[in-house]
Amino acid sequence: MSADLVPSVLEHLSKLYSVTDSDTKRQTSKWLETFQKKTEAWQVADILINSEAANLETRLFAAQTFRQKILYDLRELDSSAQISLRDSLLQLLWKSASGNKAIRTQLCLALADLAAQFQQWTTVFQDVVEFAKVPEATSCMLEFLTVLPEELSNRRLPLTDKEAEERSLQLLETNADQVIKLLIMCIQSSGNNAEIQESALRCLNSWLRTGFVDMQVLGTTPLIEFAFDGLAHDDLFDVCTDVVCEIIFETRDVDEFKALIEKLYPRFSPMLQQLAQAKQEEDPDRVRNFGRMFVEAGEAYVYLIAKHPDAFHTLLEGILAVAAYEDLDVAKMTFKFWYDLTNTLTTEHYQASVPQFHPYFDQLVDIILQHLHYPPDIAQWTAAESDDFRDFRHDMGDTLKDCCRILTPQKCLLKPMVLLSQRLQPNAAASWQQIEAPIFSLRSMGSEVPADENEIMPQIMECLSQLPDHPKIRYAATLVISRYSFWTREHPNFIVYQLNFISAGFQNDEVAAASALALKHLCKDCSELMVDYIGQLHPFYVNVVKTLPFVDALEVTEAISHVLAVLPVTGLSDALRSFFMPLAEELHALVNKGKLAITKEERERAGDLLEHLSAVFDIVCPDIPAQQPHPCVEFIKELWPVLTSCLSNFGDDTTVSEPLCHCFKRFISSYKLHLAPLLPQLLESIVLGFDATMKSEYLWVAGKIVRQYAEDSSEAAAICFQLVERLSQSLFPKLTLQKLDAIPDVVLEYFIMVTNLLESSPTSLIQSDLLSSVFQAGLAGLSMEHPDALTALVQFYRRLLGVALSVDELVTAGPTPVFGQNGTCIVALLHQFGPNFVNLLLEGMLHNYPWDVIPDVATIVKCLTQILPDYGTQWLLESLNSYPDVTPGARNEFLEAYIP
Repeated sequence: MSADLVPSVLEHLSKLYSVTDSDTKRQTSKWLETFQKKTEAWQVADILINSEAANLETRLFAAQTFRQKILYDLRELDSSAQISLRDSLLQLLWKSASGNKAIRTQLCLALADLAAQFQQWTTVFQDVVEFAKVPEATSCMLEFLTVLPEELSNRRLPLTDKEAEERSLQLLETNADQVIKLLIMCIQSSGNNAEIQESALRCLNSWLRTGFVDMQVLGTTPLIEFAFDGLAHDDLFDVCTDVVCEIIFETRDVDEFKALIEKLYPRFSPMLQQLAQAKQEEDPDRVRNFGRMFVEAGEAYVYLIAKHPDAFHTLLEGILAVAAYEDLDVAKMTFKFWYDLTNTLTTEHYQASVPQFHPYFDQLVDIILQHLHYPPDIAQWTAAESDDFRDFRHDMGDTLKDCCRILTPQKCLLKPMVLLSQRLQPNAAASWQQIEAPIFSLRSMGSEVPADENEIMPQIMECLSQLPDHPKIRYAATLVISRYSFWTREHPNFIVYQLNFISAGFQNDEVAAASALALKHLCKDCSELMVDYIGQLHPFYVNVVKTLPFVDALEVTEAISHVLAVLPVTGLSDALRSFFMPLAEELHALVNKGKLAITKEERERAGDLLEHLSAVFDIVCPDIPAQQPHPCVEFIKELWPVLTSCLSNFGDDTTVSEPLCHCFKRFISSYKLHLAPLLPQLLESIVLGFDATMKSEYLWVAGKIVRQYAEDSSEAAAICFQLVERLSQSLFPKLTLQKLDAIPDVVLEYFIMVTNLLESSPTSLIQSDLLSSVFQAGLAGLSMEHPDALTALVQFYRRLLGVALSVDELVTAGPTPVFGQNGTCIVALLHQFGPNFVNLLLEGMLHNYPWDVIPDVATIVKCLTQILPDYGTQWLLESLNSYPDVTPGARNEFLEAYIP
């Protein structure tokens, strides 16, 4: 009997609210959650909520139980029971109209979820309104009408997209006009009852979001006027802000709603005054809300603003006022508007209006330059606050780029240039913040400045030499040099000065990172010009690379590599040895110490040295004819004993093995066929490394090898297949000893490798005995929870079935296709493993696969039913019928989509 559970439920509820022990609370909560899933919970919840002796917590739990059961278990009730449930909930709802708000809300949600699913209930709106004829029930009715549209979009409801759309049309579109009339009546009869007015406005906002409200009709009602007038009342200010924003959003089609926009726009003039008053009174919440409305209008009516700037000056002034506000989170709200406006004005249709916007963008540049200042109390900031401000500065930098597109880069550059000139005067007494901010702005605008700019940029570069030697200022100035390296390429007379400026920065720990980045960009963009300085760079590199942190040192290595990449081939070998053989020698000395003698710091240093070498081979890859020796490959041959030592001594240590594999990958991608003489040694290293360690990075390199070489020739394809076969022979016995979820990276890289082989040389795999083992290994992984590994598995199966359906494999198409040799092998596998394959895919689609995997799985199911129409359909039907929680509507929709 369900009633027998009541004492246990009450006991656990009492324990939940009385005990303080966290373990007991957790166990109690779990028991109650388990109870809510039982069929008996329907009757127990009804008993508890109707009990006069039940306390508030008990009745709230009962209401929550009703909602949970309706959301997840409504199928437990037949149509007659659902009607009884509806009538009971309506009665309970009106009984609770003047009671506890939390209980009322749960009952409203429960009834709304029932209305969404109970399609036979066609008079939802009429029934609710009929029950709410008494004044006390008005708030209750409005809350139900508020949550109904929200719940119809609840993804937890067991409705297909089609069912949800149809139910929304029945409940929302059909009743939208009646709801608007009802809301007018509620507001007009509310007198001074702010609670009713707020509830009505929240309900209006909820229905506006559905898109079913006829905005033309709404424009003729007093609701819009009431929403704007409500901004003057503290009790209604927040909800009126929401409604106004939603009205603006719904009228963004400026051609359709021209008349309504003309009615709305005059309202912004008093709002501009209210915004100024809120700023004066230092009321950040009101400023934020006014900012929301101005920005919403700006984004919605951007085309009108671009076409008629004079007519919409109020909006522009309001958005500028919001942008100038000291609360940077509020100012940030305007950035998208300026971006949209800039994109609009720079189209051919609106370009004639650009000069009229110069005053607004001119003010915007001044505002941003002020916001860019670090505050005086930055030393007291937390790390999170500093990160947030840095992110905000970069957002402001993007807006400065928009200003450059409207005002021209020269006009925008001139503003910080003038500020710097003023603040660098001997009597200016400027703080470092006042100098650093305009320098930062120069960096931000770099992408909009043309390389041939000769008016302002030379003055800026000259100005850098006058800056005070403050680390924050020097850091910002060094990054300006970094950002304008493309400009320096066209102005080589500044190279010596910039090199000296950058080099000096390495002496200061706070500036070294910026110097490393600047050197990298300067050497990359001006590589041909930097060749003349290679003699000076060598001693500098040898010394500085030993003293910098890894990230900065790596950027210096990349800088040197960019210069070496443009050296004449005849001198490249000597340059590589001169600059980078010391790194290899240091690496060799470290790894030869062995595991027992080497320290953790030395292992990390070995990994760092491998990353340096990897960067070199990524960048230095001159185009050499295939028949000629490649200087980089010759250098790799010299390094090979060192790399072999890394593998044999530390191949199982991720600190070393991952950067070692990065090196291997660079060899493959940079030198391709030139690497062929070393390929056998590389393949052997990969197989031995993986066999000894089971580390995924070796499979990652193997996948790169297969992608690069499997298509080159039949001989190369055979070598790649042998690589995959040997790695598989190493992997498969070990898979029986552990769950695949424990090695997701291995599964990921293995199936990427196999898919690469399938794409490059499908016949070698498909017509081998290996394919059956690969297919079965994949089946074991289709229940994995790791999304990346699962995606790789799914991609393998999709590609495999795609081969069978490719034009080359279809001997005869039609209802029962006839396949070629590869397709026949795939069909044989499907006959062997098809039922289990379909069960695993369907289980994943219904319960645990991520959304972004579902489309690929759906494609696999469709391909399977195309390859084997009869068997595939049978397997699909049998699998679907094993899931009682799949509704008939969802089942039929699924079958229509996937059965040909």
